Amino acid sequence: MILVAACRPHNPAPFSDVSLDKPVNYSKPKLVILHMNMALHVYEDIMRMTENLSEKYIVGHGASSTVYKIFQKNCRPVAIKRLYSHYPQCLKEFETDLETVGSIKHRNLISLQGYSLSSYGDLLFYDYMENGSPWDLHHGLTKKKKADWYTRLQIALGAAQGLAYLHHDCSPRIIHRDVKSSNILLDEDFEAHLTDFGIPKRLCVSKSYTSMFYLHNGNDWLYRP
Repeated sequence: MILVAACRPHNPAPFSDVSLDKPVNYSKPKLVILHMNMALHVYEDIMRMTENLSEKYIVGHGASSTVYKIFQKNCRPVAIKRLYSHYPQCLKEFETDLETVGSIKHRNLISLQGYSLSSYGDLLFYDYMENGSPWDLHHGLTKKKKADWYTRLQIALGAAQGLAYLHHDCSPRIIHRDVKSSNILLDEDFEAHLTDFGIPKRLCVSKSYTSMFYLHNGNDWLYRP
């Protein structure tokens, strides 16, 4: 038996060299609309409206994404967040949690309207906030009118109400853990809407990563970035 084993040709199983940053090879782009007020019907609509995600539609950059602004067929503006990385090992978990985040509704939270998954980049669709963020108002280059003290107080109260909902009333409960002025967006009436919650900065970092977006801790669910 030892001689037979020694004489058998050794053909090790091929090692998968898939990188966590390597794009997913989708058979075709997938578009999911979570709310009916979205007037995008096919992936080609996005590419046509943004001229294949042209730089001239960019309105902001983040550590993990680029944000574009487009107008739908109904003339309603939409913010498109393009994520930088794909993580194929947890794609289904990613989709499940996107749908969970899309189900969260509160007047002081940005609502996820839909998403698209493709080899060219994962896209998240949000309502566009006309007045940017408090950081834009006071430090940005757009020279927008600075908010008075009453408006600042209302912005702070709105952001606090959004956080209170995430921390105490949302199911599952979510700890934001990245609250800053650039993550508070302002609509045309300067009402505050928290953003960048529920979507981790780094998705599955290894195959042994067993949590999705939330870690159970007693009766609470904690967001893990």
